[in-house]
Amino acid sequence: MSNTNKGNKMRTDRKKDLDTYYNDHLKMNIMRRFMAVETWSEIKGIQSAVYEALDREAQAELLEKKAFEAWKKSAGEIK
Repeated sequence: MSNTNKGNKMRTDRKKDLDTYYNDHLKMNIMRRFMAVETWSEIKGIQSAVYEALDREAQAELLEKKAFEAWKKSAGEIK
């Protein structure tokens, strides 16, 4: 058991733990494949894909936050 978990054991019956396990597993596979990349153009292509994915995730979070704020505002007006 690593010190990063501070004594918490991963349980496969909890969705959060299972998601963490699969996310970490995918990250390790991606890093293993990335280490095999040799050309500059391949590395830049990967960098672009990562930045695009991060941007999409940030945009989705922003839209979700705006929707929540609009809902909260409309719920406050109903009272």
